[in-house]
Amino acid sequence: MSGPTNSRVRTRPSDDGVLTQLVRARRLGPDAVEALRHDLQRDSRLGLGYLGVGSVIVGVILIGRGLVSFGWTLQSNPWLWLTAVGWLLVIAAFSLLAVSARRRRGMVPLGVYVMVLTFDGAALTLDSIALWGSNDPANYLTVGIGIGATLLAAVTFRPLDNTVAATASLTVLLLADMVARAVLAPGTIGPAVGTMVLSVAPVTAGIIVVRSFGQLVQRELDRTVAESTITAPRYGVGLLASTELARLDLAAEELLQDVATGRVTLPLDRELASTASGLATDLRRMLVAGRRESWLHHAITESEYLNPIVILVDSDGLAGYLEPAQRDGLLSAVWLILDESGRQTPTIELEIGHPAARTGSAPDDRMVLPIVISIGGVPRRRIESAVWSALSRVGQYSVESRSGRLRVRVDAHVVVPDPSR
Repeated sequence: MSGPTNSRVRTRPSDDGVLTQLVRARRLGPDAVEALRHDLQRDSRLGLGYLGVGSVIVGVILIGRGLVSFGWTLQSNPWLWLTAVGWLLVIAAFSLLAVSARRRRGMVPLGVYVMVLTFDGAALTLDSIALWGSNDPANYLTVGIGIGATLLAAVTFRPLDNTVAATASLTVLLLADMVARAVLAPGTIGPAVGTMVLSVAPVTAGIIVVRSFGQLVQRELDRTVAESTITAPRYGVGLLASTELARLDLAAEELLQDVATGRVTLPLDRELASTASGLATDLRRMLVAGRRESWLHHAITESEYLNPIVILVDSDGLAGYLEPAQRDGLLSAVWLILDESGRQTPTIELEIGHPAARTGSAPDDRMVLPIVISIGGVPRRRIESAVWSALSRVGQYSVESRSGRLRVRVDAHVVVPDPSR
């Protein structure tokens, strides 16, 4: 008698690469792929956690720099105690943020974040009151540096929009201080500019880094999921449809179980009969659709990046005849075109033509499958040589320019399909 088995599928062996794990998970089903998605997102949160530790360290350094500036104003600040209280509030807000993030594993609740911003706002108000009416160039706002350090530390602990809004507010307030100084005491404008740079520039850089990191993770995850279709069957449903199919299958199984156990008597009443009919219709619709949807269809439509720019013309699902190496070359070429487009938004049209008659260049058991790739929005000089290398794995290709678009024709040699399938 065998021991109990673990029902949870392990989708993340530590020794395998991400693509290998996704291919295995796709074979196991949508639940396994979804679990792997969560694992990859957890890794991205781990990376953000490291960025958070770094931002806290930089924030501590900035607070030290701000305290040095505060020390430079000791002799010229007539309301020194107000600025000192402001700095105590800033340090308290920074400490509260760091402790809360540590206790909650990198997440700061909204209530705590509002409290931190309240402390910072009060500190900036106190420092502004202390400097009001002063014409001494050696007397300037210093708590803004500490507030910027606090916002920098929070850049990975709260949604990025929160930090952007707070940074914009700080920038507006510091600009208002600069304008007031330019009018009332022009000699003090220099230190105000330096304070603004030290307050806003680090947190702005932090926002850019975190946003770029998030986009990189999402793009690589999207690309890896798309490439996992390379070894998928010729036809079938995609991941999104697989989830819906699993839901329909479970609903049908529960209904049959109710009938088998006698909880539901035959004949079915009108409501249950309508439910059963709807389940059967949805199952047939999805299974029939799966007979025409190729791996390439799913790779494009389920991709957040490919779907808006790639148009696939393959009503018969002929891309399913491509072998894994050819699939990899075609999909890699599309991704490379997208990667090298820079700020331009390319448009790519993929047309899979009907197989041509056998030619002397094709072996007896193969046929020529024509593939036409029409590329717009990207000049030919921007297309890397790696694109042509990838297309060479698909088949022989030719390139021509027509009406401002680049037209690439690839003749792929594919195995003649079995008429019985």
